[in-house]
Amino acid sequence: MQKTSRKAKRGEEGEQLVSKELDRDPSFHRLINNLVLLGGNNVSHQIDHILIRENGIFVIETKNHFGRITGLEDDSYWKKTYPVKGRIKTETFHNPLKQNQSHIRVIKRIIGRDYPIYCFVVFVKNNVDELDLFNVCGPNDILKSINLITSDKPLSESMIESIYQTLLDNEAYVNDEMHLESIKKITKDRREYQKQLRMAIEKKICPDCGGILSIVPNGLKCSKCNKLIKV
Repeated sequence: MQKTSRKAKRGEEGEQLVSKELDRDPSFHRLINNLVLLGGNNVSHQIDHILIRENGIFVIETKNHFGRITGLEDDSYWKKTYPVKGRIKTETFHNPLKQNQSHIRVIKRIIGRDYPIYCFVVFVKNNVDELDLFNVCGPNDILKSINLITSDKPLSESMIESIYQTLLDNEAYVNDEMHLESIKKITKDRREYQKQLRMAIEKKICPDCGGILSIVPNGLKCSKCNKLIKV
């Protein structure tokens, strides 16, 4: 219990650090921290930060992992490696980009219109040197990275306010027990999908639409929905 409390405290401190950095944005913006929204089947999604500004909506996941972080954009799991008593220990954790994409799908359903939405992950320890990904950075680089994004559909101040209010109006109030149950359901669904994915690869049938998977240079591609599965 004490270990869990320390981990939760580190997570909260990391989110506060990133929140302060985001709120330094000199442009007109609205920032929402720690927003809970309900997705399909009343599964709750706890979103660390949503920054709404002229060049889009930025959905930001904060991670406070230590050690050497490695992984690719399409990997289901990433790794963290760190020394323990003279030995090197490796642990895996869910790819936070994929985790954040599930949040983005919920946000898109709620706001309804085709607004530009971007996925970012911030590692508080700034241990991102081996992750060659534009949208994964440390706290000091998040605003710099966001500012590099241009949009051909800039959001007006009234649109920013409208999106901000819509998201707040849809905030869900769930207790820790309910949110834990949602996390368990998401994990179970993810494992089931991975199982279906392995079977689909063996049979060369798309797990999403049932189309035929063809071999392409970087994996398998569905002839029906164009889904690309990297293997």
